[in-house]
Amino acid sequence: MKDKNFIIKVGDLLQEWGKTDSISFEHKPSSWICNLTKEWISWTIHFHSINQDSLYVTLEDVSCELNEVCDRCWISYVRKVSVASYVSRFVLNEKIKQEEEQTSDEEIFLINTRDETIDVEPMIIQSIFLEEPFVKHCQSCEKKLAND
Repeated sequence: MKDKNFIIKVGDLLQEWGKTDSISFEHKPSSWICNLTKEWISWTIHFHSINQDSLYVTLEDVSCELNEVCDRCWISYVRKVSVASYVSRFVLNEKIKQEEEQTSDEEIFLINTRDETIDVEPMIIQSIFLEEPFVKHCQSCEKKLAND
């Protein structure tokens, strides 16, 4: 499998059902998150072929740092984001996607049928955004709140 930014060729996995593969990425930038630090995003991704039409994709150890502003004191700080695991499914066509989304709670993305590739960037971004707190506090404000 080849890495072209966040595009990964998965045609070989679709041809051999039950096959698995893994890739690790370190310090990969994304234009979707404007407040990433220069450490960018790191993660490991695992692929498991279900059949000729779909794959399970698992992200593990997604990590990045974001430049944030504390909602309490308005001081800038760096918030570490760590996602232990995030699972999604990729399917070959829109019809399968629509049918599966009606009966499943899992997130389903499309496989590009033209070149049998997947774009994992939306999945990675979603896993990071799901970790966003409702209220952002710097370490100092967290300590003050914990003592109150």
